[in-house]
Amino acid sequence: MKQVSRNFSVSGPLDDESLLTLKAQGVTKVVNVRFDNEEPGQLSADELAAKVRSHGMEYSHIPVKANCYSEPDIARFIKELAVGDGKLHAFCRSGNRAIHLWALANSHSETRKYIEKLCSESDCNITAVLDLMKDIESEQAWIGANI
Repeated sequence: MKQVSRNFSVSGPLDDESLLTLKAQGVTKVVNVRFDNEEPGQLSADELAAKVRSHGMEYSHIPVKANCYSEPDIARFIKELAVGDGKLHAFCRSGNRAIHLWALANSHSETRKYIEKLCSESDCNITAVLDLMKDIESEQAWIGANI
Protein backbone atom coordinates (compact mmCIF):
# COMPACT_ATOMS: atom_id res chain seq x y z
CA MET A 1 0.00 0.00 0.00
CA LYS A 2 1.17 3.48 -0.84
CA GLN A 3 0.12 6.54 1.16
CA VAL A 4 -0.18 9.36 -1.38
CA SER A 5 -1.63 12.12 0.78
CA ARG A 6 -3.05 12.57 4.25
CA ASN A 7 -6.38 11.06 3.19
CA PHE A 8 -5.63 8.94 0.12
CA SER A 9 -3.80 5.67 -0.53
CA VAL A 10 -3.56 3.11 -3.33
CA SER A 11 -2.69 -0.54 -3.73
CA GLY A 12 -3.13 -3.70 -5.70
CA PRO A 13 -5.81 -6.26 -4.76
CA LEU A 14 -7.14 -6.35 -1.22
CA ASP A 15 -7.54 -9.32 1.10
CA ASP A 16 -8.90 -9.69 4.63
CA GLU A 17 -5.58 -8.72 6.21
CA SER A 18 -5.22 -5.56 4.14
CA LEU A 19 -8.82 -4.59 4.91
CA LEU A 20 -8.05 -4.86 8.63
CA THR A 21 -4.97 -2.66 8.10
CA LEU A 22 -6.99 -0.06 6.17
CA LYS A 23 -9.65 0.03 8.88
CA ALA A 24 -6.95 0.47 11.56
CA GLN A 25 -5.48 3.36 9.53
CA GLY A 26 -8.85 5.15 9.59
CA VAL A 27 -9.91 4.48 6.00
CA THR A 28 -13.64 5.08 5.66
CA LYS A 29 -14.14 4.35 1.95
CA VAL A 30 -12.68 1.86 -0.51
CA VAL A 31 -12.93 2.36 -4.28
CA ASN A 32 -12.41 -0.58 -6.61
CA VAL A 33 -11.35 0.49 -10.12
CA ARG A 34 -11.01 -3.07 -11.50
CA PHE A 35 -13.37 -4.82 -13.87
CA ASP A 36 -14.63 -8.19 -12.74
CA ASN A 37 -12.79 -11.20 -14.18
CA GLU A 38 -9.56 -9.37 -15.01
CA GLU A 39 -7.63 -12.39 -13.81
CA PRO A 40 -8.39 -15.90 -12.54
CA GLY A 41 -9.38 -16.14 -8.89
CA GLN A 42 -10.18 -12.44 -8.54
CA LEU A 43 -13.03 -11.66 -6.16
CA SER A 44 -16.05 -10.06 -7.85
CA ALA A 45 -17.07 -6.49 -7.12
CA ASP A 46 -20.07 -7.81 -5.17
CA GLU A 47 -17.87 -10.12 -3.07
CA LEU A 48 -15.46 -7.25 -2.37
CA ALA A 49 -18.32 -4.93 -1.49
CA ALA A 50 -19.54 -7.39 1.14
CA LYS A 51 -16.03 -7.81 2.61
CA VAL A 52 -15.35 -4.06 2.73
CA ARG A 53 -18.73 -3.31 4.31
CA SER A 54 -18.23 -6.09 6.88
CA HIS A 55 -15.25 -4.05 8.10
CA GLY A 56 -17.44 -0.95 8.49
CA MET A 57 -16.16 0.91 5.45
CA GLU A 58 -18.04 2.26 2.43
CA TYR A 59 -17.45 0.66 -0.97
CA SER A 60 -17.65 2.02 -4.49
CA HIS A 61 -16.91 0.44 -7.86
CA ILE A 62 -15.63 2.52 -10.79
CA PRO A 63 -14.18 0.02 -13.28
CA VAL A 64 -11.78 1.59 -15.78
CA LYS A 65 -9.35 0.24 -18.35
CA ALA A 66 -5.76 1.42 -18.19
CA ASN A 67 -5.22 4.67 -20.07
CA CYS A 68 -8.93 4.93 -20.96
CA TYR A 69 -10.13 7.52 -18.46
CA SER A 70 -13.34 9.24 -19.49
CA GLU A 71 -14.78 12.47 -18.10
CA PRO A 72 -17.64 10.54 -16.43
CA ASP A 73 -15.11 8.18 -14.75
CA ILE A 74 -13.09 11.12 -13.48
CA ALA A 75 -16.24 12.94 -12.33
CA ARG A 76 -17.37 9.86 -10.39
CA PHE A 77 -13.94 9.62 -8.76
CA ILE A 78 -14.08 13.30 -7.79
CA LYS A 79 -17.37 12.59 -6.00
CA GLU A 80 -15.80 9.65 -4.19
CA LEU A 81 -12.90 11.82 -3.03
CA ALA A 82 -15.34 14.17 -1.33
CA VAL A 83 -15.30 12.12 1.89
CA GLY A 84 -14.84 15.06 4.23
CA ASP A 85 -12.29 14.22 6.89
CA GLY A 86 -12.37 10.52 6.09
CA LYS A 87 -9.68 8.57 4.30
CA LEU A 88 -10.15 6.90 0.95
CA HIS A 89 -8.27 3.92 -0.43
CA ALA A 90 -8.45 2.99 -4.12
CA PHE A 91 -7.15 -0.21 -5.65
CA CYS A 92 -6.77 -2.10 -8.89
CA ARG A 93 -4.45 -4.86 -10.10
CA SER A 94 -1.28 -2.82 -9.54
CA GLY A 95 -2.44 0.52 -8.12
CA ASN A 96 -1.72 2.37 -11.39
CA ARG A 97 -5.30 2.99 -12.50
CA ALA A 98 -6.16 4.10 -8.97
CA ILE A 99 -3.35 6.68 -8.83
CA HIS A 100 -4.11 7.81 -12.38
CA LEU A 101 -7.74 8.53 -11.50
CA TRP A 102 -6.66 10.38 -8.36
CA ALA A 103 -4.17 12.52 -10.31
CA LEU A 104 -6.72 13.30 -13.01
CA ALA A 105 -9.43 14.13 -10.48
CA ASN A 106 -7.14 16.47 -8.60
CA SER A 107 -5.95 18.16 -11.80
CA HIS A 108 -9.17 20.13 -11.59
CA SER A 109 -8.24 21.73 -8.29
CA GLU A 110 -4.48 21.37 -7.71
CA THR A 111 -1.38 22.22 -9.71
CA ARG A 112 0.26 19.49 -11.73
CA LYS A 113 3.58 20.11 -9.96
CA TYR A 114 1.98 19.51 -6.56
CA ILE A 115 0.30 16.30 -7.74
CA GLU A 116 3.55 15.10 -9.33
CA LYS A 117 5.41 15.85 -6.08
CA LEU A 118 3.00 13.77 -3.97
CA CYS A 119 3.09 10.92 -6.46
CA SER A 120 6.88 10.97 -6.63
CA GLU A 121 7.16 10.97 -2.82
CA SER A 122 4.86 7.93 -2.63
CA ASP A 123 6.62 6.11 -5.49
CA CYS A 124 3.58 6.30 -7.78
CA ASN A 125 4.05 6.72 -11.50
CA ILE A 126 1.64 9.05 -13.32
CA THR A 127 3.66 9.50 -16.51
CA ALA A 128 0.91 7.87 -18.59
CA VAL A 129 -1.62 10.60 -17.69
CA LEU A 130 0.57 13.72 -17.67
CA ASP A 131 -0.70 14.95 -21.05
CA LEU A 132 -4.32 14.50 -19.99
CA MET A 133 -3.55 16.30 -16.72
CA LYS A 134 -2.14 19.22 -18.73
CA ASP A 135 -5.33 19.34 -20.80
CA ILE A 136 -7.51 19.32 -17.69
CA GLU A 137 -5.36 21.94 -15.98
CA SER A 138 -5.59 24.25 -18.99
CA GLU A 139 -9.37 23.84 -19.21
CA GLN A 140 -10.00 24.71 -15.56
CA ALA A 141 -13.50 23.48 -16.26
CA TRP A 142 -14.30 21.32 -13.26
CA ILE A 143 -14.29 21.85 -9.55
CA GLY A 144 -12.17 19.09 -8.04
CA ALA A 145 -11.95 17.47 -4.66
CA ASN A 146 -9.40 18.42 -2.04
CA ILE A 147 -6.35 16.23 -1.80
